[in-house]
Amino acid sequence: MSISLQGEAQKPKKRPLFVLVIGVAFVAIGLLDIWLGVAPLTRKPAHLANDDLMVLSIGMIAVLGGIYALKGHDWARWLLAVWMALHVALSIRQPYALLGHVVIFGLILAGLFYPAASTYFRQRAGDHIGRSQ
Repeated sequence: MSISLQGEAQKPKKRPLFVLVIGVAFVAIGLLDIWLGVAPLTRKPAHLANDDLMVLSIGMIAVLGGIYALKGHDWARWLLAVWMALHVALSIRQPYALLGHVVIFGLILAGLFYPAASTYFRQRAGDHIGRSQ
């Protein structure tokens, strides 16, 4: 029985479960944030505060990062890590929120940067480069 390394290199790797879970979670959370950011426009009188615009922006970034992480774009996993790091920084004066955000941040880092995920993103990055030429 022989193994062809060339054939193995061309075979696409499956998306790791953690990447799937994290990507879908970010899309869902982002859609919720977008809804929360736009919801004040449905009230009488319609009013959009600066906080609502921030929530809307944060939601759009989460959806963007989640979708592109699912597609295997390496920059997207970095975007999601930075997104979560900012949430950790914003909760610095709230001990319970900080603890929760630190735990979630650790899970996201573990899920998006463990060896199988790194291999998936590296391979997908090669696919994207190969297609653009």
